[in-house]
Amino acid sequence: MSALPEARESLTYWESRLHTLPRRAVRQRREAREMATRWRDRVVQAELAEYGPGLIGTIFMLLAERRLPSRVQHSSRQAVRIGVGVALTVAASFMVLAIALIALLAVLIF
Repeated sequence: MSALPEARESLTYWESRLHTLPRRAVRQRREAREMATRWRDRVVQAELAEYGPGLIGTIFMLLAERRLPSRVQHSSRQAVRIGVGVALTVAASFMVLAIALIALLAVLIF
């Protein structure tokens, strides 16, 4: 078996283990998180070895496998999580300001 499929298979195993373990299994979750990080790095290295670095490697991988490299997928997931958090924070801030403005107007009018 070549390095890339083996690394992807192991990464899938550790990520699924991380998501299926109960919250109270702290040590096992820590191990799964660390192993998933290690295997994600190995997948990235295997993809770079197989397809090459940079934009050319990404294009080759898109053409050959119709998928984005793991480093791009993982980064985009993190960016989405951060974006959702920022959007919720901004929405909550606007709600607080709107309530404060309504309360101030109510006090001034009555």
